[in-house]
Amino acid sequence: MKSAVVITALSFSIAIGFGQGVPASLEEYRLDLEANPHSSLAHFRIAEILSQQGNYQNAANEFREALGGDLQPRWTEVWAHIGLAKIYDATNQQDRANNEYRLAETTGERTESDQNAPAALLSRSDPDYSDEARLAELEGTVVVTGGVSQDGHAKDLRVTRPLGLGLDEKAMETVRRWRFRPDTDLVLEAVDFSLPAKQSRWHLIGVDFHPPEGTSRPSVLSAYYPSGAGVFTGAAIEEGRLLGAVGRQAFVALAFDVDESGIPVHIQVARSSHEVWNDQAMAVLREWRFTPGMKEGMPVSVPCTFEFAWGPRILGSREIARLRSALNPDPVPGKQAWQPEFIYTPDPIYPAEARSAGLEGTVTVALRVGEDGAARDIQITWGLGSAVDASVTEALAQWRFMPPFLNGQAVAARLMIEVSFALPDHVDVKILETTPPFLTPRATR
Repeated sequence: MKSAVVITALSFSIAIGFGQGVPASLEEYRLDLEANPHSSLAHFRIAEILSQQGNYQNAANEFREALGGDLQPRWTEVWAHIGLAKIYDATNQQDRANNEYRLAETTGERTESDQNAPAALLSRSDPDYSDEARLAELEGTVVVTGGVSQDGHAKDLRVTRPLGLGLDEKAMETVRRWRFRPDTDLVLEAVDFSLPAKQSRWHLIGVDFHPPEGTSRPSVLSAYYPSGAGVFTGAAIEEGRLLGAVGRQAFVALAFDVDESGIPVHIQVARSSHEVWNDQAMAVLREWRFTPGMKEGMPVSVPCTFEFAWGPRILGSREIARLRSALNPDPVPGKQAWQPEFIYTPDPIYPAEARSAGLEGTVTVALRVGEDGAARDIQITWGLGSAVDASVTEALAQWRFMPPFLNGQAVAARLMIEVSFALPDHVDVKILETTPPFLTPRATR
């Protein structure tokens, strides 16, 4: 699964290896758990030590306990996902590793206490906007990867998730100013660009230009964002109210040409969350003006794609990441367009009493992926007993998906899942089948 990378205002660094500066003894952290069984920090530190020892299964369980704990300090959420990803990397479970990295990267706004996280980042500065991106009010995240030199400077940087309009270059400049621990081997930095003073409910969250060979891309000359609600029909106003009630946003991707005069023409909807937003987004784009692309000194027409979102005036990084994932679903070989994307899929824990009893076998589960991306109607169709079945049900209840869209509407689908338990402590989860989606009551409005 491809990562989607967003962390608001801060970034994180992946330092190869666990346990930098962590005490070697487990005892003090286990005593902490006796005083506070929900301490994410204690579970996290125990997981680090177990990882150092190569005890990956128990370390993974402790990282999951950290995620299910009090999440204090806040950085434990990000780093528990990274810890799980490293374990999955070490055990050749690349899809799960990628998923955990994506969860780490898309964890929401981090607090000031994150500066004490076990990250390799020692000092940072905020990024600057490019003039064109500020004019266009482009928002989103640029991901930069690279290494660290002996003096703590980033080196060999490259952009692995671009945003455009000069923000990729600004992100690179920003990371070069940061300082890292010299013993860090790899950094993965998410540099967020947002506009807290934005007045419109419309947001530009993605741009893509397709200039012919030898042609410069167009540049934004003026951008139009309607004030107020920014919608023009009763149907869109009603749909907007419904989205606000469930905490969702609308999205529309528009394909168009910037002609020789710098005017957007041939505007078409490439993808949208609901057809009611199509005309609204096209009305916004028609008012934009560009400096046209040039070839051999002459203006030429250039194809472009812009991605817009409609929602609250302040759109957080997590929401932008979710919207961009919906607009650009990851291509998976053999995967049907209506199948849900996996976001968070923690493994069930092998209960100690089941292991002590020598219990092995397989649990089969049916569930429904709701329109909100949560696992619903979880039913054990073949079980192994109360403790194991409860562990499976508890884990699957935490699963989260990016629900698919069919013809512009959110849909739900049913999954059949097989969870196998094998001694001494092995848990394997497989998706047996996905039933084609059906329209939910919300989607049929």
